[in-house]
Amino acid sequence: MAEVTVLPDDTGLESETLEGLLEGIVGDGVEVVVTDPGHMRVLNRTYRHIDRTTDVLSFDLSLPDGTGGGPEGTIFVDGRLHPPLEALLERIFHGYLHLAGMSHDTEEGSEKMALEVGRLVELAMKGRNAPC
Repeated sequence: MAEVTVLPDDTGLESETLEGLLEGIVGDGVEVVVTDPGHMRVLNRTYRHIDRTTDVLSFDLSLPDGTGGGPEGTIFVDGRLHPPLEALLERIFHGYLHLAGMSHDTEEGSEKMALEVGRLVELAMKGRNAPC
């Protein structure tokens, strides 16, 4: 299960809630950090040389030879996207798909990625609404 850290205290989101939604979809090798726009701006400026905030950043930690068991890395997400929960999940899954090697550099890639993000959000929300 993915490890989740929620840094801003005012989101009303608990790590355990998000971990439960990601369980069975996002593997152990992924950490999700829900943070604030200022932190996102610093990360974007430091690592991408773009001096503005962004909604999601992924840092791939997978082994180059592909011997890992799945995508590994850290996904930073702007916590202002919560609520609604679906918007936060969209950004997390967008970052996760980047870790899995997907790109949206082409129109076809963008369409494919958007469809997969939608499918993963639906899968996560379906698990949330499942009877106990």
